[in-house]
Amino acid sequence: DIKVGYMPQTYDDILNNYKWVLDFVCPNGSKDEITKARMFLGNMKFTRDEMISNIKDLSNGTKAKLFLVKLVLDKCDVLILDEPTRNVSPLSNPVIRKVLKEYKGTIISVSHDRKYINEVVNALYILTPDGLVKER
Repeated sequence: DIKVGYMPQTYDDILNNYKWVLDFVCPNGSKDEITKARMFLGNMKFTRDEMISNIKDLSNGTKAKLFLVKLVLDKCDVLILDEPTRNVSPLSNPVIRKVLKEYKGTIISVSHDRKYINEVVNALYILTPDGLVKER
């Protein structure tokens, strides 16, 4: 089975179903799962306070990073990402690009971020009035 994960355009559509950061990334709450999640959150530049905070108190950029952590922890084979670097701070943007570049699965993404496109993307298709055109 192929496991597909996606990052929604509006994060709160999904995140409003969870109160705490660890509730979202660690649904079963096991000690091993929490330890692994904290490691990934730390790698994505989450502070200790952000790791235990209420999701509603997070910035949109931090919510974007939270989704990426969840997708990695869920071991998705395919990621569908809509502007994955939008709303992300300049300090976190390189971290997100690195995580996505090292990702072993398939990423289907829409982006206007040239740095993201140049650093992460292997095959690039441009949507034109005539349909998809392969750029590389």
